[in-house]
Amino acid sequence: MKKKLIVYDFDKTIYSGESGTNFFTYYLKKYPLKAILFGLTYLKEVLLYLIKITDLKRLKERFFIFLESHSNEEIEKIVDGFWKEYGKKMYSWTQKELEENKKEADMVIVTSATPLFLLERLIPEMGYNMVFGTEFQGDGKEKFIAEIKGENNKGMEKVKKLNKWAKENDIEYEIIKFYSDSLADKPLYDIADKKYWIKKGKKLEGMPGKKTLLDIFFWD
Repeated sequence: MKKKLIVYDFDKTIYSGESGTNFFTYYLKKYPLKAILFGLTYLKEVLLYLIKITDLKRLKERFFIFLESHSNEEIEKIVDGFWKEYGKKMYSWTQKELEENKKEADMVIVTSATPLFLLERLIPEMGYNMVFGTEFQGDGKEKFIAEIKGENNKGMEKVKKLNKWAKENDIEYEIIKFYSDSLADKPLYDIADKKYWIKKGKKLEGMPGKKTLLDIFFWD
């Protein structure tokens, strides 16, 4: 079965911020004492990452460890509350673009390094057909576990995850358009027919010209 796909990154592409850090800001307002105590211990993890003692995967795992003290029901309520407040940060042009995308492609997919638990209900509600994100061991279980299942969904991992899904569903796909803000997504840019760079919320044809500081510090 052949399918034409249009694929989007999420942070700084559909959403005008960094959803993970925004999520923690929201959590800080709801649980200030827990968040402050966690933040103090997390500074050590950042330092260990910057001096190359730990890797990005562990850094990301430790970033969400504060959720282990909450039940799945509590986490769902926190996530819902977060998007009620921060959903306004979606770029306004993306909804109209999505309407056009659906006329051109069989499926419109979002793939992001953002944790899947933050996106799995939101993205379908916005009208996209499917979402891939970074999965955690606690996803769908009684207790959240701050350990990444497999790999962080970034770079080549996004292509691998898409290929795995296609193979499992006997699909041969073509990416007719890809949207991202970052050269961290070069593997997807490379296999897309049309490439769009989202620069400060504006859609430009082509790929980013150079890596951002975020790319250099957190993706290389």
